[in-house]
Amino acid sequence: MVIEESEGNYWNCVEVRIGVEQARRQLFAALDSLEGTKSIVWDKSLMRKVQQFASPQLFKQHDVAEHLALNNYKSVQSAHVVFFLSPTLNALDSLCAYIDKASNPSTVLYQVFFIPEAWYVIREKLKERENGHVRMFFNFVFRLLLNGDWTYLHRCAVALFNLLQIQASPSIPIYSRGQWAEDVARMTHKLRSIFQEQALQNSSQSSLQFNRIVLIDRWLDPLSPMLTQLTYAGLLDELFEIGINANLSVSKCDFEENAQLDPFDQIDIQLDEELFHRLKHVHINAMGIELSKILQEIREDENYDKEKMSVAEYQLLVKKMPRILKRKKSAGQHMRLAEMSRSELYQKLSDIVKIQKELLFSSNSDKMVPFIEELIIEDGNLNDVLRLIAVHSLTAGGLKTTVLQQYRRMIWQSYGIEALNKFMKMQKMGLVREKGGSGKMACEHAPLLFQQMNKQYDLLPEHVNEMTPNDTAYAYSGYASLLVRIIEEGIKLRWAAWNKIGEEIFPNDNSQVALFVVGGLTRAEIASLRLLPQISLILTSSVTTGAKLLENITDI
Repeated sequence: MVIEESEGNYWNCVEVRIGVEQARRQLFAALDSLEGTKSIVWDKSLMRKVQQFASPQLFKQHDVAEHLALNNYKSVQSAHVVFFLSPTLNALDSLCAYIDKASNPSTVLYQVFFIPEAWYVIREKLKERENGHVRMFFNFVFRLLLNGDWTYLHRCAVALFNLLQIQASPSIPIYSRGQWAEDVARMTHKLRSIFQEQALQNSSQSSLQFNRIVLIDRWLDPLSPMLTQLTYAGLLDELFEIGINANLSVSKCDFEENAQLDPFDQIDIQLDEELFHRLKHVHINAMGIELSKILQEIREDENYDKEKMSVAEYQLLVKKMPRILKRKKSAGQHMRLAEMSRSELYQKLSDIVKIQKELLFSSNSDKMVPFIEELIIEDGNLNDVLRLIAVHSLTAGGLKTTVLQQYRRMIWQSYGIEALNKFMKMQKMGLVREKGGSGKMACEHAPLLFQQMNKQYDLLPEHVNEMTPNDTAYAYSGYASLLVRIIEEGIKLRWAAWNKIGEEIFPNDNSQVALFVVGGLTRAEIASLRLLPQISLILTSSVTTGAKLLENITDI
């Protein structure tokens, strides 16, 4: 589960701090239940995620002697060896291989935690070693992924239940819209009924306060992730892919503008700092103005008269200097990143953004889009091609059979069978539809009906201000995410016509809403949602882009 407004050392959000404290409590309660020193063996991908809320110093305070990698066996002297693993068969195989190699004395005890939980297939595989030395330990929720499998929905429900446990009023109502969201709401309600007494006990000590939980299904709006994001953070994610620890890697020679450097060298930039959290929701065209304001603030901080300063003022300046220097360095990094992003946008992505806009305003399913044809013939980026075809199909209400077959043929001829396989999966997901199509390629999700939704929700408003946002459509330069518009409507109508579980505790108060998007959000949508003051916390199963979504379906 991803919680928006997580700002590292710059947290100013009570909800985020409480969520982090709860995660730490769960983690260290498990470790503290084991007496003696502990060695932790990590699934590498999982370790990066835990680092978001637990530092090495915190682990030391709980008798953790060392951290080891799952794929690199090492003998240990600790009383306990604790495995933190992702619930995958690869991780399970590595676990069994690791323990089979172990030559530790019988006094060493092994504990295994699958995070967020062990899948059914994992439990069945473990049963095959019932008489061996692999044993399961209890598991707890750490993160969520949603791939359409009901087990992911169950994890969303468990995560939501955990949130309710640290909520001052655990019996608050849950509103839901969309099939996935409704399933999660039902499972959460069932968990709440089973563990009601425990939830009441935990809530009595909590300062976290929401008036209601709102769940919404990502797949009510499959179009928005296919479009190019135009906020600063959104564009960085599109171009360089922001990691889960709020970092990104860029070419060192491009970043430093030095052609003498190795073009394959990468520089890692950490974004979890003050200025990024100030700039991340700014439209890329407004970055110059915002950076100018920051530079002016830095100049004012540096503007001092040494001859007229008192000792107390000198002492204050010395204390402020590290922050001033850090802000100057950070401002320089963001100026360069913004410059690189704008260069990529206007030199490489401008035509793609232009075609996306044309498809949004007037799409014709009777013929292929010439630009998409040319992009395929020129062997353009496959994900760019597939995203444009998806936008064409979604905005037109499906493609004619002849157009769809021509797209398929060209993709197969230019990119090969793997690309065609990905294209077929997009049809199964409903990203690409055949008008009047049925059978094996028919999608179980209802079609988008873009033209109708555009009229109902005003998805393409006029006079959108990118510099001083006056509409949630600013994040896509004139297109409002349907998902965000549905939430806006829900706020205005006080969630009328949404599925509801539980009774209102504060019926006249429409603020303090915790929003959970089941299936993922783009950073541009997060920026749009921050304009809605009624929403105090945004949660999602993943932060996504069109490229990430298409890369992920390759492995399904």
